[in-house]
Formats: sequence, C-alpha cells, structure tokens
Amino acid sequence: MRQRIEWAAVQVFADSEFHQVTLQQIASAARCSLQTLYRYYGSKEALLSACLHHGLEQLAERMLDHLAGIDTFRDRLSKVFWVVLDFFDRNPQMGRMMINSVYPGRWGSDTTPGQQRLTELFLSVLREGQEQGILNSQVATPILLDFFYGVLLRISQMHLLRGRPGRMADQHGVLFDMLWRAITV
Repeated sequence: MRQRIEWAAVQVFADSEFHQVTLQQIASAARCSLQTLYRYYGSKEALLSACLHHGLEQLAERMLDHLAGIDTFRDRLSKVFWVVLDFFDRNPQMGRMMINSVYPGRWGSDTTPGQQRLTELFLSVLREGQEQGILNSQVATPILLDFFYGVLLRISQMHLLRGRPGRMADQHGVLFDMLWRAITV
C-alpha cells in the first residue's frame, strides 16, 4: 500500500507545487482513503518527505554499488555524475517533484542514513583528491561537493524543465569533462 501511495504522491507532486497539492488528490490517485494517508503519514509534509527519502535512498544505493571497485578519482567522480544523470533520466517524475515541491530550505535538513553514508563517502573521495593535489584545494571540501552537485543538479533540472528530448546520461562524457576541468588543479 505504501509503495502505491508514494508512487501516486510523486506523480501528483511532480505536476503541481507543494502548496497546491491536496491530500485528497493524492488519495484519489493512489485509490485509497484520506484516513489511510493520515494513518501511514500523518501529514502532506511527511508524505513528501517519505517520497523524497525513498527516491534518494534508491539513488544512494545505486551510487554505492557503482562506486565499488573504481580506483581513480576521475573515474569515481565520473561514475557519480553518470549515476545521477541516469537516475533522473529513468525517474523524471522524481526530478519534477523535487523541482516543484521540495524547497531549497528543506535540503539537508532531513537526511537518511543512506544519504549520510553517501555524503561522507563522497566527501572522503573529494578530500583525498585535494590532499593528493588532483582536485582544487583552495576551497573547503564541502564547497567542492556543493559545486559538483550544483552543476549536476542544475543540468538535470533544466533538462526536465525545458522538456528536452533524449537522455542526459548520453551526454555524460562531454558534460563531465567540463566539470572535471573546473575542479582540478
């Protein structure tokens, strides 16, 4: 039941801004009662949070799986870049939900253990790259992380908003090369 509700909620949140969405719309799309929504989630905010957590947990798991056994910094960062592009190519509604219904102040305020693990892993990779003189060390490691994710998420969001055809992951090579030149010394 939760899976069906969260799938329906992602669709509804993807099509409208958070404040315009009602729990009745979500209940109707999920073919369940309002009582069921309240029993499982308690509020619209909690349901949005559950949808976001579920999607980001899937992304974190895929990223951790794909990073196993990759040795070079460039290859690790390239794989992270590709996994995120591929995730939004495969889950455009999740991307639209994040654009329409997840406000900037919400980012980072409510993370899951998988997201924390992923962030810690990625920060350690970036820090190691800085210590070895591969990546720019003139900025703090969290700023380097923000720069990397900022470029990546902007590309993904604008691809969705502009309704561009094709997969972003197909342009991974050239896009990553541009980013790599910006973060290396």
